[in-house]
Amino acid sequence: MLVFIHISKTGGNTVNHILRSSYGLCHCQVPEEDPPFSTHDLQRLRRVYPNLKSIGGHGVRGYVELQENGTEFRYFTFMRHPLKRHASYFQFKVQGQGLKDVFEEWVVQREWPRNRQTKSIAGVADVAEAIRIIQAKNIFVGLTERFDESMVLLKALMANDLNISYRRVNVARSNTLAESLLLTQSTRQMLIEANQADLELYNFVTQELYPTYQREYGPSLEADVARYRQTQSNNFNYWNLTLCRLKHYMLYKPLLYRYRRGIKVV
Repeated sequence: MLVFIHISKTGGNTVNHILRSSYGLCHCQVPEEDPPFSTHDLQRLRRVYPNLKSIGGHGVRGYVELQENGTEFRYFTFMRHPLKRHASYFQFKVQGQGLKDVFEEWVVQREWPRNRQTKSIAGVADVAEAIRIIQAKNIFVGLTERFDESMVLLKALMANDLNISYRRVNVARSNTLAESLLLTQSTRQMLIEANQADLELYNFVTQELYPTYQREYGPSLEADVARYRQTQSNNFNYWNLTLCRLKHYMLYKPLLYRYRRGIKVV
């Protein structure tokens, strides 16, 4: 089973689009919850998705152990340059959710967005623990900045049945705010201070981990990526996309709503 650890503002909605197109009724996008998605949640999910092939969502975390007899869990995630991700996240909160906070106050007061990539994997801003989990679970870490190449690598190294055709979704209508945060010395420094662990982890991934994927794939990678870019938008499985959405909104979410309110589901 593919397990996608969706870290916000790293291209995750596009990845979920790929998973829905690939697996249709056998994919479930789980919501962000506290505590995060667990083995108990998976057991409940099996009642609705008995043939589950992939899960993904903000509620999936690297540090939570999923267990199920006979199931091999293949974890993957995407990382993005921490300063760009954090600036983009603030921009999303302003543009998409109407946030009125001043950045200089928000970045100090809001703890969860700080070092969020490391926390999504390790639960805490501990780079050594995040690296340990990545290595122990063999988590594939793609790069948002090398998205197409990462998808080719993911398909070849972890999921041969993945349909990696896609269209970009949830793209910002304007990047002016994020760019201004990155270009202004004072706000850029605040982003650096808020993402020390993420910067260290990102360096490990880009300099040590990701190159191992490229070497394992072999010398045809560049040509294969170029060929993929010529056809990547041609082969969506619209039937799978539609069925997955229908099941998610008409069955899974209503049942989850009842469960959260303690209403017995027959």
